[in-house]
Amino acid sequence: MQIERMAYIVDFTGKEVPKKLERMDVNVAYVSKKANYAIVYFDKNKGEKLLLSQLQGIKGFIGVHASLFFNEQANID
Repeated sequence: MQIERMAYIVDFTGKEVPKKLERMDVNVAYVSKKANYAIVYFDKNKGEKLLLSQLQGIKGFIGVHASLFFNEQANID
């Protein structure tokens, strides 16, 4: 069974969002505290809406969008 992942960029301010991301069911690839963003990998079939709904109530959350550098052909079989 192959699980397809998608890279998302999460924009934030403050320290609460990275802490919440580490407790969630996502793979945190990178967190930039200076530029206030994080790159996370999340199941493609669950979608961006679920990730957005989980982060929406957190203080300092700005937004989430799909990474433009993500290559779908690079999924590991």
